[in-house]
Amino acid sequence: MSDSAVEITAPKPTGPGRPLTLAALKEGLAPEKRALAEDLRALFGALDVSVRRYAVRRHLDASSVTRYLSGERVPPWEFVAGLIGDVREVSAPLTPAAEAALHETHRAALKTNRRSSEMQTLQDELAVADEETRRIKARQRALEEAIVDRERTLQESVSRCRRLEVQIDEEQSAHRADIALWEGEYEQIRRECHDLSQEVLFLQEALAVARAELIAAEGQCHQLEADLDAMSRLEGRGEGASSLMAALEAANSTASVAELVQVVGDLEARTQQAMARELVSAASRSRRVEEVAALLSGLQEAGLPAHADTAIPALVMTRPVAETAALAGALHRAGFEDGVAALLRASVELHSPCDVIGLCLGLHRDQLDELAESLLAAAFVVRPVAEAVAIAVWAAGTEVEQATVTALGPAFGRRGAQELVELSIALRAAGRHRHADTLPTAVAERRDARAVVNVIECFTDRGLASEADRVFAVAQERSVPHVLALVRALVQGRHSGAAGGVLEQAVARWSAREIATMITDLYNTDHFPQAAQALMSALHSPTVETRLLLHQVDEVSPGAEAVVGMVADTGSPERAAHLLLCLESGGLPLLAEVVFEQTLTHKPTGHTGQFLGVLAQSGAAVMSEAGLYERACSAAGPDMAPLLLALATARQDKAVASVALGCIRTHDLSDLVVLLRQLHKLDNPIQPRGADVVDQIVGAVVQNWPMEDQASLVVALAQAGLPRDSALLTHRAAASRPKFRSLLRHEQTKHAQKVLSRTFWRKGPTTVSG
Repeated sequence: MSDSAVEITAPKPTGPGRPLTLAALKEGLAPEKRALAEDLRALFGALDVSVRRYAVRRHLDASSVTRYLSGERVPPWEFVAGLIGDVREVSAPLTPAAEAALHETHRAALKTNRRSSEMQTLQDELAVADEETRRIKARQRALEEAIVDRERTLQESVSRCRRLEVQIDEEQSAHRADIALWEGEYEQIRRECHDLSQEVLFLQEALAVARAELIAAEGQCHQLEADLDAMSRLEGRGEGASSLMAALEAANSTASVAELVQVVGDLEARTQQAMARELVSAASRSRRVEEVAALLSGLQEAGLPAHADTAIPALVMTRPVAETAALAGALHRAGFEDGVAALLRASVELHSPCDVIGLCLGLHRDQLDELAESLLAAAFVVRPVAEAVAIAVWAAGTEVEQATVTALGPAFGRRGAQELVELSIALRAAGRHRHADTLPTAVAERRDARAVVNVIECFTDRGLASEADRVFAVAQERSVPHVLALVRALVQGRHSGAAGGVLEQAVARWSAREIATMITDLYNTDHFPQAAQALMSALHSPTVETRLLLHQVDEVSPGAEAVVGMVADTGSPERAAHLLLCLESGGLPLLAEVVFEQTLTHKPTGHTGQFLGVLAQSGAAVMSEAGLYERACSAAGPDMAPLLLALATARQDKAVASVALGCIRTHDLSDLVVLLRQLHKLDNPIQPRGADVVDQIVGAVVQNWPMEDQASLVVALAQAGLPRDSALLTHRAAASRPKFRSLLRHEQTKHAQKVLSRTFWRKGPTTVSG
């Protein structure tokens, strides 16, 4: 009798029937057949029926039942299962362990008859195949339901897309109508601007004529006033000129500059400011330039600058341009810079473009080029675009033409973006190409990044792409802070492509320290795509050393590890793979490990599979079989589940085998069970890869673990709710080692109740025998 058999003692009959008698066991039975016959006789005795009566109940031949119970023939399992069911109805049922033990005893008896054994084996395999078929059908139904669900979701998404397309078409039609309306309004306003520009030019010419006539009239008035003053003095000699106005007029005609300053001070003290201003204005209009300069300087020194400031506009209006230039030179030599500034301001406001150039020529001849440039710069800043262009035109061919080119810089730095575009267009239309060519440099050097982007957008909107490109090219040549501000402004203006071009140019021209500054600045301002692009461009640049660059990045918060992790986390799998390869080739294995772990931990299996596939094709060191084996040996077993699934997705079977070998050689049974559960949990339900990985792990276990550990793993997998993995391991191990099933049966039943023990059949709680 086998060790796994359980002794059964039939209960005594409780009815009035006669005692049960069975034929004696046949002599010379094989031990397996004898053990099975004894177990069957014990079970049959519990029924308390005769052989013939039981044969009638089961529609069997009584002689066949007798042969089964005497061991002469081995019954089919259906007979044994029916006997177990009958015993369950009249007595205590068999435990699963006892039934399994009886099933093994039946198998052992069948093996004594090769044909019966083969038939039973085929039946068992048929049962397993049927179970697998039902499992596959269940999985097929689940996949079909998932496909139907995804198709329904797809149809909903397609419907939403179509609705959005209709909505977009409607909005585009509405916007096109608005654009057509705005274009009409723009064209009308443009025509009005052109007409107004023509009117401005006409009025400027009329203003110049009026100013000339005013100067002539003022001269005539001065002459008449002088004649009247002389006549009045002749008439008033006998009477003694007692009035204050007569005294002032006499002072204006005869007094020296110092005396005039004293008279103005006396009038100021007597609160006669109006008379004092009139006296200064009259003297400024009538006296020589040298005296006027001395008078204005004297008033400044006497603490009476207001009277000088009041007289200057009238002086500019009445004096010829040449005298105004001479006066500016005299004031400059006298150290009265405030007076010079007031004179230039009045000239900018009151003179025509032609007179402005005439004044500049006078200053140039007096070797006052700095004042001439200041006058031109102020005129270009405050005068309308048409007048600014007229000033450049009047300067053509003169000694101050170059000064007008230089003086445009402040205007380009202070005017609005739209005005700058209009000014550039007007200058080129007037043939002033040298003046227009200074705009890109002046704008890029004098304006902030946001203003530069606005100018570029205005040029582009007007169809002047070449002008926009010039401004853009010069802007990229500025300092690191300005270029960074330019990148941020471009991103804010939704010009990401242009921002990427700036980054590429910067990487090609800058040093490693400057590139590191750019990368960390973009990272700290949440411009992660641009920071990633800058880093990847630098790593691919032949002029940038990888170790030096990342050393510079690591010196600034948040450090190289955070930046590298961000690049791996935000890009495509190909970019992450190329980043890792650059880090490996640059001798930075720790940062390469950051990229590997970041991708493995934070990305889905499909993404990680593409990442590993690129690494494998490129021959990355991290994908070597030895490296993967060491990784599996040093890491926790469950942590290898994402890596195994990703490797299987990438069709890297050898790599899967290396990781599986590392997992089963350095981790205990419980870690391996958790790993298998994690594989099933993380596996993709649509395109599963877990089964392939489990197959590799099971193969490694069968080849490397002792049979005892394999049997323990089978039991642990079954207890952990992984029956398929347990069955796979059982099948593979049994195929490799014939004694495995016997060892597994012992492992499964070593703590179970013996089926044929007396205590097992006693009613009430059963006890486990040792």
